[in-house]
Amino acid sequence: MTSYVLLGTALLLALLSPWTGRRIRRHRAEQDRRTAAEHYRKRLLAATDHAITTAVRAQLAEPVTDLRIRPPMRVTIGDVITRARNDFAMEVPRDKAAEMLRHRLELRGHARWPDLITDAFDDEEDQTP
Repeated sequence: MTSYVLLGTALLLALLSPWTGRRIRRHRAEQDRRTAAEHYRKRLLAATDHAITTAVRAQLAEPVTDLRIRPPMRVTIGDVITRARNDFAMEVPRDKAAEMLRHRLELRGHARWPDLITDAFDDEEDQTP
């Protein structure tokens, strides 16, 4: 009797193992895709923040000749792409870099600065009908 239970259990495991294996592989592949996407997003976010910080520091480093005139802060999509390429060795499409730059400028409060010079919002205005 015990041998039939063991034989039945072994047969059941043998029948379910291909289905279970495929399910585990699909789950791992999906988890790897999510991890890669999150890793990409974090690196792009860091490259964008570095580009903005560099622009702010460059603005603050310019000499003040007139107290009524502030030097402009210049940060472009190209700065983000270059920073991502140099710091993280990753190629970033222009539209993703522009989207992240807009998001980070708005989040950090720089988007409302009157002395901000950027091309991040140019693409957005061109798409409106």
